[in-house]
Amino acid sequence: MKNREIYVHDPYTNELLNNGVAVVKDTASAEELRTLQYELSTFVCDGQYEKGLLRILESYLRNLDKPEQPAVWVSGFYGSGKSHLVKMLRALWVDTEFPDGATARGLARLPDSVSDALRELSTAGRRFGGLHAAAGTLGAGAGDHARLTVLGIVFRSVGLPEQYPLARFVMRLRDIGKLDAVREEVERQGKQWDSELRHLAASPVIAAALLEHDAGFGDTPAEVRETLRAQYPARTTDVSNEEMVTAIRDALAPTGEFPCTLLALDEVQQYINEVGDRTRVIQEIAETCRTRFGGRLLLVATGQSALTGTPQLQRLQDRFRVLVHLSDEDVDTVIRKIVLQKKPDAQDRIDTVLKTHGGEISRHLTESKIGPVPEDDRWLVADYPLLPTRRRFWERALRAIDQGGVQGQLRNQLTTVHEAIRATADAPLGTVVGTDFLFDQQAIPLLQTGALSQQVYNFIQEKKITLIISIRFCQPLKIGGISLLMRNPYS
Repeated sequence: MKNREIYVHDPYTNELLNNGVAVVKDTASAEELRTLQYELSTFVCDGQYEKGLLRILESYLRNLDKPEQPAVWVSGFYGSGKSHLVKMLRALWVDTEFPDGATARGLARLPDSVSDALRELSTAGRRFGGLHAAAGTLGAGAGDHARLTVLGIVFRSVGLPEQYPLARFVMRLRDIGKLDAVREEVERQGKQWDSELRHLAASPVIAAALLEHDAGFGDTPAEVRETLRAQYPARTTDVSNEEMVTAIRDALAPTGEFPCTLLALDEVQQYINEVGDRTRVIQEIAETCRTRFGGRLLLVATGQSALTGTPQLQRLQDRFRVLVHLSDEDVDTVIRKIVLQKKPDAQDRIDTVLKTHGGEISRHLTESKIGPVPEDDRWLVADYPLLPTRRRFWERALRAIDQGGVQGQLRNQLTTVHEAIRATADAPLGTVVGTDFLFDQQAIPLLQTGALSQQVYNFIQEKKITLIISIRFCQPLKIGGISLLMRNPYS
């Protein structure tokens, strides 16, 4: 029996479509929809993910249609799955439907508690103008235009141009009943509507279309263009809170009924960084979302630190009352279910092989801090072909070589483990992943960043070649003055 035969998902055909990276935004392209379907079907809604979703949904439903809707802060170490959780929440909130007829809630394997809360949300949506969700990244790129960035996320979620003046122009045409006619006139002239919009005040085609349909912008092309320049100038400064509230209402509630809305902003802490004025802006945005929409709008923001973690974030505690923190407790659970999950009829065979070699496994690094512990027995079959001591060694090594924490995050652990089981997929049952697999994966990136010198890399490669030759021909190998007889494990 080969290793590849023991997995629920064949390592050669099971693809990590998103490479473990969740991008929080409103999905549009066919490729993005395909990736979202994959993420939903592999979503592990256990442990902290289940608790987090339930806390968010229950808080929203409890405060729905009240004067205030508490905002949510999702925190966790870099790569702990914050973005993934928020992306899944966004899809489940509106029960995203895919071209093949599948739905988000149908694809995801959800615990009863979360499913019940989502059904209650749908019931509320039928009472209060439907369900809507808008999601995107705030991040450092927002600069001094955080409110404009938030509005761009909201506009995109309903198919409006992201730019504030263009969105206002389109909403004006919509409100006076001229949008479809003007757009069709532009397209009859052989022009692309979106392309012409980007040059709104300078477009003779749009000016002619507005005149043709008596949209009230002027009596001549020159007057129309002048009116457009005056009423819809490009913004060089951020909008006010009042302008933001008006624009959100105009975009989401053109008929007056505001829907049950999720507004998810990823990377808010990265936006704030150490800039005190940005904390004040987030305070105002959160306060506005919390109090100005009759409890219908839920703001969810993410950051690496808990709100008590930095002086800047501490000032947000009164605005973000619902706290969801993700630690590394669920990282192993996700890896076991997405990559390492075994067929039920293979587990006894794996257990037999591991018990046969249990004595050797229990002697690995016994005098070290990462040596065997009683808890290892519980996860030996689930983690195979990774041995517990080697997993712990990988974790320590990754932290040592990557002070930024990128390699220790969930996304990189998923990729590393996925490649590791592919490397041993065609080997006989009982073949485990070697400790040096981590070096093979990380060596080139470390060389490129300068964390590993060329001299040390060449030395290791030389010793690896010598080791392979010694194993193959049963030659004594001297390392550090110690003579070792290496035996071919397959002989």
